[in-house]
Amino acid sequence: MMQWLRLNQVQFQTLLDQVTPLIKKQDTNMRSYVTHAERLKLTLRYLATGETYRSLSCQFRISHNLILSIVPEVCQAVYKVLQPAYVNLPKTAEEWLKVARDFYTLWDFPNCLGALDRKRILISKPPSSGSEFYDYKGHFSVILMALVDADYKFHYVDVGACGRASDGGVWDNCTLKEAVDSNLLQIPQPEVLPFTDKTCPYVFVGDDAFP
Repeated sequence: MMQWLRLNQVQFQTLLDQVTPLIKKQDTNMRSYVTHAERLKLTLRYLATGETYRSLSCQFRISHNLILSIVPEVCQAVYKVLQPAYVNLPKTAEEWLKVARDFYTLWDFPNCLGALDRKRILISKPPSSGSEFYDYKGHFSVILMALVDADYKFHYVDVGACGRASDGGVWDNCTLKEAVDSNLLQIPQPEVLPFTDKTCPYVFVGDDAFP
């Protein structure tokens, strides 16, 4: 089973220990509860393979309606326990400077605070959504935009923008841009570029789809 969850046994047990207080249920007079381990396995299987709820219902012998409540609940629990450790936006100038030093050391890019890009995630057309999620490639999708450091570790994620939106449009409406524009991120002051006398601000690097 572990090969279908994208985790080994140790990783699964570690995650299970963390989320158990948030997803563990009690038996009722009507039925026995689905164990917290089965709830996590079911959700990880769904996330790893994209299988339909009906397919998962046959595999795990859990009703389709119950799966409808299990997956969102477990996803929220996983996010709650892992987000502080794995998606952590720098909060001080010193933390930003460390990111910049890593970019310069690993990629010879000075004054860089992160690499920004987006990924389109294919979905089924939501009911009554018209062309809102219809993208330029002819698919229905939502957009995940992320900021990563020099080691590809996530510092910020924005997910859920409609597929028809441009990269620049997603950026214009994300909370990261709002924080940058409002000077809430403690971004360091401009510094002189290495081996020059030119002062340059700190930047996020992205392709030409971003303004």
